[in-house]
Amino acid sequence: MNRRRQPTIYPPSAGELMDRANVLARDLLYEAPHRDGRAMLRAWGEVVEGASELWHQLPQRSDLPGSGRQVIDQLERSARTLHRSAGGGIDVDPTLQEIGQMFTEAACLITCSGVTERREPNRWTDAQLRDSFAARVNIMHTLYVASHAVSVALAKTAAEEKGDPRLRVHRVTAEELRHQVLSIEQITHSYINGHYPQAFHGRHREPPDDTRIPGAIASWDVQAQRALTREPTTHALTRVAGAAFSASVHVHALWRAVVQTGHVAPRTFDNEISPALETMIEKWGEAHTYFQQLTHPHDSSPLALSKAGWELVDAMREVTATRRMPASVEDIRERVDGESLVRSLHRFHATMAGVAGVFHEAARKAPLLVDARAANDIARTASEDNGRGVPPPQEATVAPRDVLHKRAIPIPEGIRGPAEEAGGQAALATRVALRSTLAASDGKLVAMSIPSSWTRAVGTAGRLSSSQRHERLEAAGGTVHAINSQVTR
Repeated sequence: MNRRRQPTIYPPSAGELMDRANVLARDLLYEAPHRDGRAMLRAWGEVVEGASELWHQLPQRSDLPGSGRQVIDQLERSARTLHRSAGGGIDVDPTLQEIGQMFTEAACLITCSGVTERREPNRWTDAQLRDSFAARVNIMHTLYVASHAVSVALAKTAAEEKGDPRLRVHRVTAEELRHQVLSIEQITHSYINGHYPQAFHGRHREPPDDTRIPGAIASWDVQAQRALTREPTTHALTRVAGAAFSASVHVHALWRAVVQTGHVAPRTFDNEISPALETMIEKWGEAHTYFQQLTHPHDSSPLALSKAGWELVDAMREVTATRRMPASVEDIRERVDGESLVRSLHRFHATMAGVAGVFHEAARKAPLLVDARAANDIARTASEDNGRGVPPPQEATVAPRDVLHKRAIPIPEGIRGPAEEAGGQAALATRVALRSTLAASDGKLVAMSIPSSWTRAVGTAGRLSSSQRHERLEAAGGTVHAINSQVTR
């Protein structure tokens, strides 16, 4: 019987959760023109509430009550006013909700760590205060980007209300709401102006764990294949494609570092690995974009899949980046053993090939539910490519009532083909990248067996110290002095 322990997800630090929220806000800014502005405004209060909880858990020079109003309190009052003005409705933007949940989870990690009871008598250290200020700048930058995304979405909603009298059913127009959000945007910008990203120099960073990448790959493999076979949804496909795209970008940087350290011949990288990786990144990006636009706002996927995807990217970012910029080859060499890294990269490509096959099969056969408006737009675009005025084929037609009410509908067979093609192209590029990396390490095949070959040999004392450190992180969620531990940009 195989008694191998199931891979577990490395517990994120509070700083990593803040950075994840920032990444979501950046992504949301690109998607904002296609979102419902009022739905985003209804979720905005949850973001500010979570940010406020986290803000007040961070150390500051004066922790005495009544020491003056803070900018986060002003944002909270504005958010409550905006929520009342947004109008009735049940649609709430899921991405903004997720950002708020990440802030709340980060606040809980700091609370449970008990750091406020362990500080030096009557004061915080300078290192803790620098780390705390960097965290506040990070929070406020996320709020700044997210508020701009809300204003962009409200601009589109305002244009729709002006063009269609049937949509003018709210007491406060979308244009008025947009101007109120723009004032909030100015408040958030006033806090980060002159401090972003310079404040990140004060972020604390713990030494990387060189066993984290293999564990993250194994966990993501389990969760991705489980989600795509048991609960295939467009949301799950989007999550998998997004994690594959982001991780592949970091893998490209890791392979380049491996070349510089002498573990892979430069000619092999330039002629085989790099072109294949660039194509793989491109195809997974296209698949992510395609399934993201098809995803209905009320669609979902397992939370474990989301956490495994974040962990996969965070584990690699811990090695490939510093506080503000990409890490140099010397930095990467100090953070992880070269031979261990090559084995992990081979494992990544083998894992990606397996996940890509399941991804393609789900795109080809799974009973997916998609957003009616997005499906209708894709069908209309495809028909216009065949000639202006040509109606879409019958199998691609979407009922007007479904489009009007933004319903989730079974994927029309007329657009199943492009979905299958997107999955197939990503799977093909992944297999090509796998074959190209088999020639790495000067033509020597690297064993892909697990788990003992993944980690370099360490002494008994080193293992004990590492285990104790992991137990403290998992139990306490990290100290405030490690608020931004293992966080890089």
